[in-house]
Amino acid sequence: MTRTVTSALVAVVLVVVAGCGVPTGDDSFDAIPPDKIPFGLDATSTTTSTTTSTTTTIPDAPETSVTTTTETPIRLEPVEIYFLSRGRLQPVVRDLPPNPSPDQIADVLEEGPPDDVGLDTLVEDGLIVSSIESGGILTVDLDGDTFDRISSSEQTEAIAQIVLTTISSLRRVGQVSFTLDGDPIPVRKGNGLSSEVGEAVSYDDYVVLLVSPPPAPSDPALAEPTTTGQ
Repeated sequence: MTRTVTSALVAVVLVVVAGCGVPTGDDSFDAIPPDKIPFGLDATSTTTSTTTSTTTTIPDAPETSVTTTTETPIRLEPVEIYFLSRGRLQPVVRDLPPNPSPDQIADVLEEGPPDDVGLDTLVEDGLIVSSIESGGILTVDLDGDTFDRISSSEQTEAIAQIVLTTISSLRRVGQVSFTLDGDPIPVRKGNGLSSEVGEAVSYDDYVVLLVSPPPAPSDPALAEPTTTGQ
């Protein structure tokens, strides 16, 4: 059927062309009705163009945090803390921040001597209740129960530990007075004599209890003057 219609259409075109020649101009053509056009040759072709857009996202670079830590060393100063060796006082040097307070010195003294120095102490933890400086005199209040546990023959050495340590370590302190549970008391000095009630004692009052210092260099022997005979 299709071949027949096609052959007929071709024959019609050949007849028209042969009889009339090639027509020219818009008036030379007749429109063919849509129902006469075979095979849907008058259909409109629609082309759809699709554009694909690709977006590339570059991730943000991670923030880099640089932390610089600067450590400032704490300046320390040596102080002398006095402990006992066979009833004699000997200093141990400790490093503390500059200008330590009386309470700091008391705490270090009550900690006792280092294990490797072979020294003893009579100043137990809790013996020193408070230390208050005024006018160059340090008033040390002692706990009565703790002080009474120290034998009377050793109380002088305990007092000497406190006096020598505080005077040598605290710049503004030149003398020390003592109270017991808040009440002024006398204390025995290194020479065996007792102070007055509330009397301040000094470093010199206990130097006799120090470990003997190394001997000083001896003076060169004085040569006897010589005479030259005339």
